[in-house]
Amino acid sequence: MLGQLIKLSIRLRVLMTALLAVLLIGGYFAATRLPIDAIPDVSNIQVSVLTEAPGFSAEEVERAVTFPMENALNGVPRMAELRSVSRAGISAITIVFEDGTDPWFARQQVFERTQQARGDLPDGLPPPTLAPLSTGLGEIYQFVVRSDLHSQKQLRTLLDWEIVPRIRGVPGVIEVNTMGGDLKQYQIIAQPDRLAAHEMTIRELTSTLRNASAMVSGGYVNRDAEAYVLRAVGTFQDIEDIQNTVLKVSEDGRPVLVRHVADVNDGAALRRGVITYNGEGEAVTGVIMMLLGSNSREVVYAVKDELDAIGRDLPPGVTIEPIYDRANFVERTLTTVADNLLEGVAVVFVVLIILLGSLRGAIVVVLGIPAAMSIALFGMHAAGITGDLMSLGAIDFGFLVDGPIVILEALLAGFMGRKMANKPGVRAVPYANSMSKVVRPVAFSVAIIMLVYLPLLALEGVEGRMFRPMAMTMAFALFGALVYSILFLPALLVLFVPPLKKDGAAWLNGVARVYRRAVRGAIRLRWLLLIIVTVALVMASLRFAGAGANFIPRITEGDAVVTIRRAPSINWQEARRLDLACERELMRFPEVVSTLAMSGRAEVAIDPVGMDNTDIFVHLTSQDEWETSGDLDGLSEAFKAAIETNVPGTFVSVSQPIEDRTNEMISGSRADVQIMLFGPDLLQLKEKSERIAELVKPIPGTGDVRVERVLGLPELTVKPNRERMARYGVEMRSALDTIETARVGSPLGWVFEGQRRFEVRLHVPPRTNKPEALGDLYVESVNGSTVRLSEISDISENEGPAQIRRSERVRTVRVEVNLRGRDLLSWVQEAQSVVADDIEFPSGYFVKWGGQFENFARASQRLAIVVPAALLVIFVMLQWIFSDVRYAVSVFLVVPFALTGGIAGLIIRGLAFSIPAAVGFIALAGVSVLNGVVLATEVRRAIRPGARFDDALIEGAVHTMRAVLTTGAVAALGFLPMAIATGAGAEVQRPLATVVVFGIGASTLMTMFLLPAILKMFLRAEQRRYG
Repeated sequence: MLGQLIKLSIRLRVLMTALLAVLLIGGYFAATRLPIDAIPDVSNIQVSVLTEAPGFSAEEVERAVTFPMENALNGVPRMAELRSVSRAGISAITIVFEDGTDPWFARQQVFERTQQARGDLPDGLPPPTLAPLSTGLGEIYQFVVRSDLHSQKQLRTLLDWEIVPRIRGVPGVIEVNTMGGDLKQYQIIAQPDRLAAHEMTIRELTSTLRNASAMVSGGYVNRDAEAYVLRAVGTFQDIEDIQNTVLKVSEDGRPVLVRHVADVNDGAALRRGVITYNGEGEAVTGVIMMLLGSNSREVVYAVKDELDAIGRDLPPGVTIEPIYDRANFVERTLTTVADNLLEGVAVVFVVLIILLGSLRGAIVVVLGIPAAMSIALFGMHAAGITGDLMSLGAIDFGFLVDGPIVILEALLAGFMGRKMANKPGVRAVPYANSMSKVVRPVAFSVAIIMLVYLPLLALEGVEGRMFRPMAMTMAFALFGALVYSILFLPALLVLFVPPLKKDGAAWLNGVARVYRRAVRGAIRLRWLLLIIVTVALVMASLRFAGAGANFIPRITEGDAVVTIRRAPSINWQEARRLDLACERELMRFPEVVSTLAMSGRAEVAIDPVGMDNTDIFVHLTSQDEWETSGDLDGLSEAFKAAIETNVPGTFVSVSQPIEDRTNEMISGSRADVQIMLFGPDLLQLKEKSERIAELVKPIPGTGDVRVERVLGLPELTVKPNRERMARYGVEMRSALDTIETARVGSPLGWVFEGQRRFEVRLHVPPRTNKPEALGDLYVESVNGSTVRLSEISDISENEGPAQIRRSERVRTVRVEVNLRGRDLLSWVQEAQSVVADDIEFPSGYFVKWGGQFENFARASQRLAIVVPAALLVIFVMLQWIFSDVRYAVSVFLVVPFALTGGIAGLIIRGLAFSIPAAVGFIALAGVSVLNGVVLATEVRRAIRPGARFDDALIEGAVHTMRAVLTTGAVAALGFLPMAIATGAGAEVQRPLATVVVFGIGASTLMTMFLLPAILKMFLRAEQRRYG
């Protein structure tokens, strides 16, 4: 059938050439419309549920909010993991779903369960909300709004009401999170003495004000043939409206207004977070979130255009300054990928010209690359695969031209020196017959290379989301290469490539003569050769086994995130002072362009963190300009030392924007390794976790070690005494309202300023901000008299949990570790041994190791199953190709010996084993099999009556020398630019390319020398028959 397709291609060669042009044009348009990003989005499908519980401690939030919510959410269809964090005033529950779950289905399921659970929550709590539908790559742009002429409150108002609404209208933007400055709030500050003078109570003031701002409909009024809508507008429009609101009429007939009993001002909501910029002062910021599945580069460009337009409409002196721009990282990564691919094509082209000796032939072969990639792009669109560092950057164009090379080489060798009219019609039949002889093994060999990528499709979790797109893209491209080899290449060869007029390049003929003598010696000394390569394989494997391993090499994004942890008791003023000090330390480094520190959370909760948590985004210069250190690890240590030395009370860890966010979404932690202790008692968990931290700190390679602070949050607890309340006639609601109005205020409604809306709250503050002043607050009784809060309540200071973390409905505390200068696997193995020898866990307590290590372990276990299965399928296909187990075994045996080169390459370059390196070994196995099939097929054809066995063996090897050398050279050198690249994202490509470059070098030698020797060992019957 394949031979018939080749003849069809030649017969319809003009049509096939036209179809190829159409394919290439279609591929161009597919490339321009492909979603582009820097790296694959490895975030899992998850939904976060946030529930605010003002006034609740962490334990009360866990008991009253998190428990019932977890019970309701447990068992959601396709749920893979349930974890939660309870902090004072907020509960955050994250539901992780199985891969492949539709995100909208997941949100709908969670939303329905949260609605069912609302009846189990305490009365008066705001309804649970779902976090925006985004991912670890969702934060695509961040900016600050600055002005020397405006206050922080004015800037925050501009941000919330002028800038954010317009950005939300940009296609692909799902949310804009704002933080910093003062959130404008109208505040009514009641004065108890003035209230008493007018014989009014707080309860009366509150009730009157809640009814003083409203809007009602009166239906409609007919006038002639028209109907007029009747509406009554009584909402607050400004401070004067509030001040002039009538509360009652005094006995002498004079109205009592709000301004008579309270001060009304344009204030600010209670702070839960603070933003500082460059160590200079406060700022307001917006973080733009991208909708899941959108094209990040296009969305960023659209956002920047909209921000430029907004900037022209802002008041004089107000500017929008970028802080983080994902497009910069995307562009730098794409530059790395494009440079590597273009250099790879150039190298492949030059190698083809040198080894094949035909410029036209080289052009026709290289045309297979855009043809194969066009089909791959169609497949990527159909499968929803993004173009990024892995899906495009890991393609070796040398693999795509292996099939065309073998076909062209067979053609050139078969017709070399033959006189033939330079007319396509004359070449058609002999070319078709020649190509038909090799197309079957070529097709099977390409299919085998596609097969070796199948194990990557079986990966799950983070590794699956990272490498499955690459495997699918490579499979699409190889399929495209096969289509090109069978349908388009024959037509182009007949039309444009005549036979070579001379017997090959002189230097290549000389190489062939040397190779003939060398392979004869290899056959004669086959046992010695086999022993040597076996010893080399064993030694390399033993040396490599102790070299350690990582999950995925760390990608240098070009910016850093400095995370700072402090005592849970810190207030926002002190957090601001320390943030400014930390930023000033960072700005002293020549590598730092700007900094933005974010402590706590926004007034509208989007992240369950407190003031003890600070993230400083650090925008860095280009890496080639770094002076303090040449790599991020060294620079991170310098940042850490400077801050911890000069700013007391800080614990520092350093990460990167995408890395930080992705790690947190995947595992709930931002660290390389997280050691999770599970158990019921927080005190026990705290003690054990601190002991583990002490044990792992001295281990070489340990960078940052942090134990989650679960205790140490100071609490001022007011417990109304029901017996004393009954004595004074005080209702519980009245006592609680008094406490609420003292700090956060009691909500009364809204003031509408055009389209803007600001909350109105009633405050009855204590005399001072000191905790003991709370007892002097007056509480109203049912008969209108007042009593001091201290007389009906017990007020105490104590210490409670700062947060309570749960995973799978069990309390947990984490020890987080970031590594410096050591591989992941060996560090974890040593740490596990140290912890197991020292700590004995009581019943009900256990430990789990997570983070990147968990991903590596899961991927290794899966590959340990599917790789042998794939190799078994490859062996079955080899048996199918040859219908002779001896040939199948001979070709298959070359594979493990070829891996020696890949192992040696990693050792020489000092690279640890990683999942990208494993992908390189998988690709290496495919190329080894392809070259082995080509050589073994030719040897089998050469063994015939009248020819001595050894001569036939050598003749077959020499005849395929150029094909084997060419396919090996283009496959290895095609990856050479990736192996030596230093641009953004090159860290992931480097181990893969190193394995392929070194491995194919060894594989080519093994195919050329070891395979003939193995065939000599196995083909004993042919030796006896032909001598």
